[in-house]
Amino acid sequence: MATLRPERSGDATAIHAIHAASFPTTGEARLVDALRIAGRLCVSLIAVEQDEIVGHVAFSPVSVLGATDGVGLAPVAVLRSHRRRGIAEQLVRGGLAACQRADYGFVVVLGEPGYYRRFGFVPASRLALRDEYAGGEAFQVLELRPGSIPPSGGVVRYAQEFAELGE
Repeated sequence: MATLRPERSGDATAIHAIHAASFPTTGEARLVDALRIAGRLCVSLIAVEQDEIVGHVAFSPVSVLGATDGVGLAPVAVLRSHRRRGIAEQLVRGGLAACQRADYGFVVVLGEPGYYRRFGFVPASRLALRDEYAGGEAFQVLELRPGSIPPSGGVVRYAQEFAELGE
C-alpha cells in the first residue's frame, strides 16, 4: 500500500511527469499546473512508495446555481509501473475523505461509471445536474453533505482552467 500525503512544495515536477506519462497528451499535466498556479487545487494528494511519488489526484472548485461548495475530481493518475495495485482507489478514497473533512458539499467526476460507482457516485442526471462537456452517464456526483446540491439542479461549472485546456 502506498502512503498518501498532501502535495508539498517541490512535488510539482513529479506530479506533472505522472500525468504526462498517464494520458495521451500533456493536457492533464498542464491542467494541474494551471490549477496550482491559480490557487485552485482544493485537495491535491500524492501517493508515495519507497520515497517515489507514484500517483496523484486533484480536486478543484465547481459551482452550480450559486452553490460553490462543490469540487471536481480530475485528474487522477498512477505511474504505469505501479498500476493494478489499488493506488488510484486509495487516492480517490483519501481525496474524498479530505474533501469531507474540508466540508465540501459534493464532488463531481467525469469518468467510467463502473469504476466510480464503488465510491458512491451516481449519474449526475439523477439530481438534475448537467456538465459543460456533454459527459452523459460518465458525469457523476457524490453528495458529501445532504442538501448541498440545489434541488433544481443545473449546469455544473468547472474552474476556468478546464476550458483553457481545450484551447
